[in-house]
Amino acid sequence: MLTVIKLANRPRLIGWLAMGLAALTYANTLANGFAYDDSPIIVNNPTIRSLANAPGLFLSGYWDHRQAGLSNYRPLLAVTLAADYALWGLRPAGYHLTNIMLHASNVGWLFYLLRAYRVAPATSALAALIFAVHPVHTEAVANVIGRAELLGMFFGGLMWGSWIQARRSPGAAGRWRALATAAYLAAILSKENMVALPAGLWLAETLRARRRIERDGWTAWRRVTQPFLWLTLPWLPYAWLRSASGQGFRPVGALSGNPMCDQTLWERLVTMSSVSLEWYRLVFLGFPLKPWYDAHNLVLTPTWGWRALAGALLTIGLLAGAATAARRRPLLTFAVGFWFIALALVSNVLTPIWTPIGERWLYVPSVSYAIALGWALVRLGGLGPRATAANEWRPALSVALSVALLASYAYGATRRNLDWRNDRALFSRFMETDPQHPLPYALLANASQTSDPEQARRYYEQALAREPSFFIALLGLAQLDLRQGRVEEAQAALARLIAAKPPEVIPTDADWALAHALYARTLALRQDAAGALAQIAEARRYGPSDAPSIAASAIAYVTLGRLAEAEALLRDALARGVDTAIIRFNLGTVLLKRGNLSGAEEAFAAALRLDPDLAPAHAALDAIRRPAEGAAP
Repeated sequence: MLTVIKLANRPRLIGWLAMGLAALTYANTLANGFAYDDSPIIVNNPTIRSLANAPGLFLSGYWDHRQAGLSNYRPLLAVTLAADYALWGLRPAGYHLTNIMLHASNVGWLFYLLRAYRVAPATSALAALIFAVHPVHTEAVANVIGRAELLGMFFGGLMWGSWIQARRSPGAAGRWRALATAAYLAAILSKENMVALPAGLWLAETLRARRRIERDGWTAWRRVTQPFLWLTLPWLPYAWLRSASGQGFRPVGALSGNPMCDQTLWERLVTMSSVSLEWYRLVFLGFPLKPWYDAHNLVLTPTWGWRALAGALLTIGLLAGAATAARRRPLLTFAVGFWFIALALVSNVLTPIWTPIGERWLYVPSVSYAIALGWALVRLGGLGPRATAANEWRPALSVALSVALLASYAYGATRRNLDWRNDRALFSRFMETDPQHPLPYALLANASQTSDPEQARRYYEQALAREPSFFIALLGLAQLDLRQGRVEEAQAALARLIAAKPPEVIPTDADWALAHALYARTLALRQDAAGALAQIAEARRYGPSDAPSIAASAIAYVTLGRLAEAEALLRDALARGVDTAIIRFNLGTVLLKRGNLSGAEEAFAAALRLDPDLAPAHAALDAIRRPAEGAAP
């Protein structure tokens, strides 16, 4: 057992081992495709198609190509996606490799920073290992766009490490603090909630200097605190960039699905006291995991039931324990404090956001759990540089528990990674873990529309049985009716949807763009040209860069016999970077109808390069090439 203890005292080796374990745990994501929000942010996002667009990414919102009003501003994340696109195109393995490397780097940052604060090697090692394999990280690592958390923590680690170097190198303190300031700006340009990181750094530095502060009072506290003015410098350029991009600091138009948007501060505090049990469950156990949380699987009413009371008592207990431990166990005080600091901006207490919980949001806060659990296991085993053979049984117990825990977490993470391999796998698992939620049924139906339309219809009906007004299911079912020639049913359903459109919907909103485009198709089939053109205009207003609504609008033009307008619409989409297999296929169809065989052949071939499994493109290309081959001498 002393061999294990000696290994824990070799920082460089254990740091590399932890990073290697992180990479190994998530290596099976390399075989995954794109899933969930990867599709709108990567596959159907024209803004990341060229690195030449990088400056423009700093002047637009993260979702602006699809959904305005969400107040997401993550330009540095978008730049990394553009870099991946330049390297890999739409081959997902490269994107997943980037995420794995970032996660492994963050494990290294955690170990390095703990050692920089003189945390015991064994505690630092266990904390890094737990963080490396915890299954709650699967959404952040296995879903490509979870990179926002990974990138934010990476630059946050650079900020933290630079700050420590400034303290250690007084002669070069200004240069190191300037680097820390730049790293902090990069962190908040990666993910909004990283704005709270300096508060965690201040807590760590204050706890480190606690004895000096107790002795010298205000003078020592000011000496620790005053340099943090450096970290206020990025707020001005950040606020200017957000303003220039048209992004506010609070979501609008997208909060109707979160009941807390109508609650007072006190009511949100009561509601989140209940919801906090879900936070604690996820970080303690790591399962079951779900891609979406809302009023269908959480109680979001401000009532003092047992859950709210238990959550409030647990939170108060943690804060009281942290305050008590500040003098003798500052590491635990930091762990608890950092937990609440890291969750503050996504807690829905200070201000409501679009969803009560996001598992990826736990990526940075879970550092606290890893530290606290690592500390507890070391205390249980009496591990440390002074350990001797006399207390061999305690280290043996601690090591056995640690190995069992790490193996359990690693297995859970690798298993959960497979759920993110594609939409069908993810939503099937979501349906198993949350069978009363309408979302997985609607999303599974969307994924089955072309491959198994009858199964898709059953899924839509199951979603509507759980919530009759579920927008995604109503829209998808109307689209399926249109595919199957049930024009009257589709037209009636779409007319009802559009008539009931809530006032908070603001352009851009791709879902509503698709609703208008599909309605235009039904009107075109009835030869209502004026009505169809009006709906196409609305679709263009709500989804100027949304590939599905552009394709549906082009089909409406074709139905009206307006082939030139259809071609112009599709070519305009391609010119703006909306380059998808469906856009290319529809362009090929239009060109074929206009007698441009060579242009159609080129468009169908381009569609197959983007999606080799697109059967209609194969059939169309074969039909064009077969006569030419038969005419050859």
